[in-house]
Amino acid sequence: MAEWQKFVVFLRGINVSGKNIIKMEELKKQLSAAGFSEVLTYIQSGNIVFNSLYNKEETERKVSELIKERFQLDIPVFVLSSEDLTQALANNPFSADSEPSKLFFTFLKGELSSELLEKLRQQDHGEGVFHLEGNVLYFYLPEGMARSIMNNNYFEKKLKITATGRNLNTVNKMMSMI
Repeated sequence: MAEWQKFVVFLRGINVSGKNIIKMEELKKQLSAAGFSEVLTYIQSGNIVFNSLYNKEETERKVSELIKERFQLDIPVFVLSSEDLTQALANNPFSADSEPSKLFFTFLKGELSSELLEKLRQQDHGEGVFHLEGNVLYFYLPEGMARSIMNNNYFEKKLKITATGRNLNTVNKMMSMI
């Protein structure tokens, strides 16, 4: 028999500017009804923690299908194990003094083109800096998000890859919920 595993799930692009609306309380109910246990959500931007009897890939598929069926939305779903999140935090290349609301973790899905990454590295990003480690792109914006060209959409377009990002505050909160 399969064992329960704890996962963090990040949904890409929900509840932003009135688009892709999913009420977290309703999603929580639907996930519980689908057999996931101890479902917790954090704020309204698609941050979820739960236990699953399935592996990571199967969990991602089931959550994606549930969202399509129950909410009629086809959105990217990112499933991370507690080990994945621990590793992402451990690999953070920026100083512990970095302001958490200005330090972002962008989780990438799929194969990254080294050619596109090199082109991105050659561009001027002003004060913003980024670093890639595995499938996580870290970026720090000392002037804040409002003054920067760097954001999730920017990286998706430049790298031609699906991604979702969270700031360090949110990543730490999700880690504490595990």
